[in-house]
Amino acid sequence: MNFWSKVWSKIKQPKGIWLALFYIFFVLCVAGTIVLVILVPKQTVGHIVLYVLSAVSLIYFVYTIVIFAPKIKSRIIDTLHKHKFTSTLLNNFGYRTIIFSIISFLLNLSYVIFMGVLAIMTKSAWYISITVYYLTLILMKGNILYSKKKYNTEKKKARAYRYSGMMFILLTLALSGIIVLIYTSNMYFEYAGLMIYAVAAYTFYKLVLAIINIFKARKHDDLYVQNIRNINLVSALVSIVVLQVAMFQAFSPANNTSIANGLTGGAVAFVILALGIFMIIKANKKLKKLEEKNSEQE
Repeated sequence: MNFWSKVWSKIKQPKGIWLALFYIFFVLCVAGTIVLVILVPKQTVGHIVLYVLSAVSLIYFVYTIVIFAPKIKSRIIDTLHKHKFTSTLLNNFGYRTIIFSIISFLLNLSYVIFMGVLAIMTKSAWYISITVYYLTLILMKGNILYSKKKYNTEKKKARAYRYSGMMFILLTLALSGIIVLIYTSNMYFEYAGLMIYAVAAYTFYKLVLAIINIFKARKHDDLYVQNIRNINLVSALVSIVVLQVAMFQAFSPANNTSIANGLTGGAVAFVILALGIFMIIKANKKLKKLEEKNSEQE
């Protein structure tokens, strides 16, 4: 094997010192580009060279992640299967939903406390409205987690599912009030500095994940699991409304964006209302089937 063949082989399957050196080179290219852009705003030949090196190294970096991802994933899964808790977490969708819901419940509770403090400090109707909305969703999720632990029966699941549907309808009225505040009083939500980019990324991730999990939950006949996934979807949809209001405030504060915010909020409110009605109908059908089944057994 000649020299160039060896080099090409290392490029196709990087490992060891070659991979370590490349990652160092990649970090230096990206860091150098950022520093040069900040210190020397006027474009030079150095900028172009670093742009090209950063772009090429970024492509190769993605390539290394892609080729090693399956191996890393396989090793992680093998390790997780060695322990009972993590093995059950991997294999049982319903169990995974409950565990992650407990974690998200605690995180969301922290967020609501933070929003509540802001509401008290600023005395803002916007902050108060959003805080109450998210607090209601958290209490709904907490009630489901409690019910699953204490009353894990089909009848209780159906009733809890119906209750959530009713709450979604009531929350639609609350969201309508928030939309009216946005439209009539020019209410807005603002994130400090660059935080809005992180919030935007998380919000879209949260929405995509909620939609994917909704379809996954439909394959399981556990209404507790479906209920939690529906609450996550509603939370993600409301986050989209909040994010849009914040982004308009950050990037076009001089423009009148109340109509656009109102339209988005109205669309979200309609989806939540439809979801609530669907849940009530589905729960009633489930309860009717359970009653008929009990009658036949008697």
